[in-house]
Amino acid sequence: MIIRNIEVSQFRNYGRCTTKFSPEINWIYGANGQGKTNLVEAVFYLCNLESFRTTKPSLLLQENKSEAVLQAMVERKKVLHLVRVNITKKGRQVFLDHKPSRRVSEYIFSFMALSFTPEDVNLFRSAPQERRKFFNRIMAFNDPLYFNNIQEYSKIISQKNALLRQGKIDQIHLWNEMLAKSAVQLMKHRNSYVEKVNQHLNDIFKDISGRKETLKLIYKPSLNSADYEEKNCLQQLEKSLSRDLQYGFAVLGPHRDEYHLMMDGKKDRDFFSQGEFRITNLSLKMTINRLFYEGYQFYPVLIFDDLFSELDDEVMKNVFKYFLTLKNQIFITSTSEPSGSLTVKKFNIVKGELV
Repeated sequence: MIIRNIEVSQFRNYGRCTTKFSPEINWIYGANGQGKTNLVEAVFYLCNLESFRTTKPSLLLQENKSEAVLQAMVERKKVLHLVRVNITKKGRQVFLDHKPSRRVSEYIFSFMALSFTPEDVNLFRSAPQERRKFFNRIMAFNDPLYFNNIQEYSKIISQKNALLRQGKIDQIHLWNEMLAKSAVQLMKHRNSYVEKVNQHLNDIFKDISGRKETLKLIYKPSLNSADYEEKNCLQQLEKSLSRDLQYGFAVLGPHRDEYHLMMDGKKDRDFFSQGEFRITNLSLKMTINRLFYEGYQFYPVLIFDDLFSELDDEVMKNVFKYFLTLKNQIFITSTSEPSGSLTVKKFNIVKGELV
């Protein structure tokens, strides 16, 4: 996937900006507060229909403006598409090849950007639902069947929670049966994907960090079932009824699953330093990227915002060496110009303008 050009209007601190990108490495530099991150945020939004910095559309609009417009020519599997997104305080409107995109799911399963930003570094520090949301998006992109399973499960759990709030326990068993069946499918899919991640994660971690520790992604289901049997899961759901009624919602199920990173048996949130959060998160994103192109030759856009803070010189060298092996289109923001030895397209940003 390649973004050939972009036009940004009334987005963040950009009045209007039009430029062409390199299909390889794009280096966006300038002083702090000039709009470097805003530009790659626009790229990310065009791919994923969301920001990596905020959930409030109003914050994406230029001050005193009612609408922001993002437009780009995007190449996917050698086919060019015109993409336009109009953003207002109330939401967004998406156009693909001049036609309104009615189903957001179809759009977001066509385009993908992986980001590595200061905000993303907190993925394994933040609330569990953020990790579930992240992995759900990645797995659904790789397998639309997973997306259908998530939608089905969400409907079932919503209905069960409504019955719990109303105290209608006579109907709970029926919904638990459906819940167990749906949960097993999700758990199997999640476990399988984590196993695929762990086939590459440690090697990539060692390549870019130069460290000897073993890094592993851990999947921890809410339902304790080693063989993912429906009967076993159903029994646990039935036994949790008193707790469900106490809290007013289902306390067990894939909507409560967890993911952790472990380095030599040490859990991320308990032992990782800030630098270790950065390098392990980067290793995970690069592993996910590898699975994308191993699975079906798709190369997501890669965005690295403020990549080099808190990385030592040796790690930076390893990261650049690794980048040169990739076939993705890459965006990097920095406060300094790139080294003369790097073949990149340079963009200098000053007060929301390319100079």
